[in-house]
This record gives sequence, structure tokens and C-alpha cells, in this order.
Amino acid sequence: MMEFKKNYFWHVSVIIIGLAIGLVHHIYIYPNFFHADSAAYQVLASAIRDEGVLLPHDFFYGNQLIMLKISPFIALANCIGFSGYKAYAIGGAIAICVWFYICNLIISKYCGNKYFSLLLSTCLFIPLGMDDIDFLLGQESHLSNVVLSIMICLPVIIYIQESKKSFLCISALAVILMTAEQPIRTLIIIAPFILFILIIFRSKNSVVSMLSIAVSFVIGKMANDYLLGRHFPLKVDYSQASLLISPDKAIDNLFIILKSILVYSSSSSLAVGSNAIGILTPFYFMGLLYILLFIATIVYGLKIFLHILIDGRKTKTSICRLDLLCALGATGFVLGLLLISCLNPEGRHIFWATCILKISVFATIFKIFKSNIKNNTYSYSLT
Repeated sequence: MMEFKKNYFWHVSVIIIGLAIGLVHHIYIYPNFFHADSAAYQVLASAIRDEGVLLPHDFFYGNQLIMLKISPFIALANCIGFSGYKAYAIGGAIAICVWFYICNLIISKYCGNKYFSLLLSTCLFIPLGMDDIDFLLGQESHLSNVVLSIMICLPVIIYIQESKKSFLCISALAVILMTAEQPIRTLIIIAPFILFILIIFRSKNSVVSMLSIAVSFVIGKMANDYLLGRHFPLKVDYSQASLLISPDKAIDNLFIILKSILVYSSSSSLAVGSNAIGILTPFYFMGLLYILLFIATIVYGLKIFLHILIDGRKTKTSICRLDLLCALGATGFVLGLLLISCLNPEGRHIFWATCILKISVFATIFKIFKSNIKNNTYSYSLT
């Protein structure tokens, strides 16, 4: 609270930017993509408003409880006086604003530079492809998961390196909230993350942080069981319905999911079928460039991970936090891809790793851009 008062105008500016992103997206972009899944959140919002509770009984839940999505914010907009898509747009913009602010706070603590962190947060929340337009900022089905994933992972790294217990508490809270909504989504995140941390750091703090995550998961699972016991059972419970498939089918799924993620995370898919000399052509090739950068970031992140795995002593000295973030995104992406290929072949289940890699792509671009400016300035001063 003291920090908020000290940097009041900065925090207000971050909130305004988040709200602006939400309003622009829901007013000018998402009306062209609005669909039945999005409308379901409006139905839930009406039930929330009518019953006055976050988890109304007058709603049939599909494959998970829905608490941290867009619906409570739509219900808030309904209470203010908006209706129809206007309520969806206002509620969605408020939700984006809230999660944008939280995301920026975490990234700023991780990077230590509030301006650079705001730049990275803004890049994360700018839609590049269909997945961003729909899952992240449209129906916002994965917005809370992405930000909570960042809340789980980044504070743990800060705690391990700086021994600040407050960050461990932030991570534990995020695990509990996510698990209370749907435990299997949390497992897809924390399973590769625990493996990553234990391999990378190999310290007492890393063990403590992983124990904290495990205990938090158990608490969240108990909360989920309690909440499910008070509501109708889920239509599909993935924790019970998921079955292991044959290796050949898993390999097929792996390539299908990878191709889907690469295509729908870029703007190229949105320009398919357009005139080759039309206005969308630059976005098509920019999308292809992003795909190449995305793949390069995965390769670079895996290279860092293997480098640390071979010589862990260099972790504390030669590896910066942005490189650790890249390694985390790449490791989470690859391990998560292998996991969902064997269980539930849907690329959105590792959307958290895709978004961390997206941050890493832009962080690398900005680092290269900044380095070139410095070199050019130095060369100019010599002449």
C-alpha cells in the first residue's frame, strides 16, 4: 500500500493502459469473433447477478468450476446498468485491466525495471493471433490461468535467489486459487515447473519452494472437492476421464498440436485467403516472422536449460533472469506438449508456456534493439 501511494500516478497509468487495451479489443476487434462459448459466460454472469454468489447453483458446469474468468466482471457491468454485448465488453475490459495490472506488478518485481516490465506486459496483452484474440482477450477463458501461472513461477525464482518469503506466499496463493478452480490445469503447469526448478537451482530454497507449491496444491484440491460437493457434478471431469493413448497416436498429436500453436499464435492465420497485395499482406509476413522468432526462442531456451543442467554452478552468476524466463518457457512448452499429447490433445492447455515464450520473444527483440542503439551511439561519438 505504501508503494502504491508513493508511485500513485504510475500505478494509475498502468491501470489506464490495461483498461484501454480491454476496451479497444472488446469494442473494435472481438465483435467479429464472438461465439457461443463467449455467450456462455454471459449466461453465468446473469446467474451470478441473480443469486448474488460467485458459484451459482443455477448453472451447469462443463469440465471445471468457473470462478476467475470473465463472468464476475460481466455481472458487475450488469449491476452498473449495462446489458447485452455492452455488459460483456465493459466487464471484459475491467477483467483485462485487473489481470494486466497484476501481471505487470509481478513482471516488474522479476525484471527490476518498471518501464521495461510495462513494455513486456503490454506486448503480452496485444493480440498477435487467433489464440490471443479469443482465449486470452476475447472469451478470456485462459487469461486468469496465464497470469496466475506467472504468479506461480516468477515469485518462486525471486524467492530462491533473494530469500524473500513474501514472494513464496504470492506463489502459494496463486496455486491455491488455480487449483480450487481446476486441479488438472494446475498440474500441467506445476509438474514441468517443479522439475525445472529442482534441476536448475538444486538448493535448500528450491526444495522449500517446491514443498510450498505441493502443500498449496493439496489445499487447493481440498477446496475444489468441497466446492464440487456443494454443486452439481461436472459434465466431464478430466481428472477421471483422461486416459493414456497409444504412442503412435501421441506422436501424431504432438505434431498436430505444435502446428496448431505455431499457426494460431501468429497473425498469419488471420490473413489467409486475402488478396496478396491487400492490406493484410504485411500482417501475414509479420506472422511468419513471429513464428520463426518463436521457434528460435524455444531452441535458445532449451540451450540455456541444457547449459545449466550440465554446469549448474553458472546459474547464479552468468544466467540473467530473462534467460531463465526463456528457459522456463521453452522447458514448460516442450514438457507440456509431451504431456498433453498423451492425455488431452489441445494446445490451449499449455497456453501459459506459449505466453511466457511470447514475453521472451519481445524481451529479446528489445534487448537487441537497445544494444544496437548503444553501439550506434558509441560509434557516432567516436566519429
